[in-house]
Amino acid sequence: MPNPRILIVALLLTATPTIASTQPEAEARFERGQKLFTTYCSRCHGENADGEGRMVKRLYRRLKTQLPSNFTLGIYADRPAEYLRKIIANGGENHSMSKYMPPFGEELSAENIDDLVHFVKKAPETYARRTDP
Repeated sequence: MPNPRILIVALLLTATPTIASTQPEAEARFERGQKLFTTYCSRCHGENADGEGRMVKRLYRRLKTQLPSNFTLGIYADRPAEYLRKIIANGGENHSMSKYMPPFGEELSAENIDDLVHFVKKAPETYARRTDP
């Protein structure tokens, strides 16, 4: 019977390239999501994903309606990806959220939506780092 310690080391060594190769993939996905966020979402959710986009003053506060989500707080970081996909694809009103969030399901591909979900989940880490001294 093979030595269990050798098997564990062998498994760790073979897993390392997989772990290393996912880091650049995650970074690329975040960057794609960030670009999409800037194009489609920042008007309401803010350039820094803080829920303070230019439409907050122009529309949301004036109408005294539900404000856009602040993704830097981490509220959505632990939510299931499928939950976030549905909101992005179907719009806010279809999920008891703001009626001003439009559905993007016909405009964005499934991969684009996945990139946005990845960005939203990672936004607290990224934007918290930028504000630390």
